[in-house]
Amino acid sequence: MAVSSTSRPIFQTLEAIVGNAGWCTLNRYSPTAFQTSKQTGLDPETPVVLPDSPASLAEVMTCAHRERWRVLPAGRGSKLGWGALPRAVDLLVSTARLNRLVEHAAGDLTVTAEAGIGFAVLQEKLAKANQFLALDPAYPEQASLGGVLSTADSGPLRHRYGGGRDMCLGISVVRADGKMVKAGGRVVKNVAGYDLMKLFTGAFGTLGIVSELTFRLHPLPEAWRTVVLSAPTAEDLSRAAASLLASALTPLAVEIVDEGTLAGLGLGDKSGLIVRFGGIEASVGEQSARLLALAPALSPQVLEGQEEGRLWEQLRSYFWRTATPEAVVCKLGMPPARAVAALGRACERGAHVCVRGGNGIGIVRWEAPNAAAVVAVRDFCRAEGGYLTILEAPAALKDALDVWDIAPGTAALMGRLRRQFDPEQIFACRPFGSG
Repeated sequence: MAVSSTSRPIFQTLEAIVGNAGWCTLNRYSPTAFQTSKQTGLDPETPVVLPDSPASLAEVMTCAHRERWRVLPAGRGSKLGWGALPRAVDLLVSTARLNRLVEHAAGDLTVTAEAGIGFAVLQEKLAKANQFLALDPAYPEQASLGGVLSTADSGPLRHRYGGGRDMCLGISVVRADGKMVKAGGRVVKNVAGYDLMKLFTGAFGTLGIVSELTFRLHPLPEAWRTVVLSAPTAEDLSRAAASLLASALTPLAVEIVDEGTLAGLGLGDKSGLIVRFGGIEASVGEQSARLLALAPALSPQVLEGQEEGRLWEQLRSYFWRTATPEAVVCKLGMPPARAVAALGRACERGAHVCVRGGNGIGIVRWEAPNAAAVVAVRDFCRAEGGYLTILEAPAALKDALDVWDIAPGTAALMGRLRRQFDPEQIFACRPFGSG
């Protein structure tokens, strides 16, 4: 493989560790990552190394630390463009070849796997035992397990099951100096060690590279059913969602979407409340009927079977479409009581929005870059005690705005943590917090 003169010394040094099959350049690493490079500004000739074991990953990081190379961690590249723009990257270290299923203890409802295993691949294996990892991240076909945790990615199922950090029982990490660290374990009632699982969730690889994870699993629901309620305004749906959340019903997901999004899903031209139930057939049927009784004035649609599954795939695809690199996609967090107000403000500024009725987390998408709109919605969120984080956007917009929207005190704390874990700033390619 032809490589640039600047990359050649790095490859020559690392080939002894990973072999000829364990390195490449960014333009050969992953179609998704290469496409994302247009948003990140990464050089297509950026060196990529792909160790195939935790031990070789540790060797790579020991070498990088010795040579003072600045390292950008990655999994399979699906979220390489999320967050702040990487700066001065010497080497991208990918866990894509750390892809083994280490142990599936079906009787204990736990799974241990290497961080680079494909998320969809893992779910397919677990489904054979009628179990699943109750996360529904963006780009599930391209995402890695470690990448989902490292970016704190979650979807509508978070309403019922929580996020990745709530299900993560154990973690193995390779530090910037190549040392290997473990925390937690492989059992549900584990109490050993510090809770590093929460610390590394959402750290974007800035504290270390996750090499192995253990998660709590859940039984696959026997039946799924989704009720879509539509109304002229999102406020009408907010009241219906409040009644639902105050009831004894146990939905898996509660999503409020704007009228443009509901129309894009082919479900009408009003705002929508999308509620998903899962479990045994009798329970799912009973809960769906009780929800309809709670909101008799709203227009209902009930979806089952393949149609129901397709709806949730379409909803995810509506907000996460890789074919539109000019789009701006943000993560919104609000006090639940003010989430619908944020939805309205974002819609006024030309966005499509989906917010979770139970926790105030949402996704905001503009089809074209509009810095003024992003700033206006962010200012509203801040004033209401929330935040707006830019995940995907053209590089020029990310250069112009604060991507993370982190409170000053939190940023200072994160900076201290980074200096403790990575005093030589090996993982400092992606700005995150201060320091």
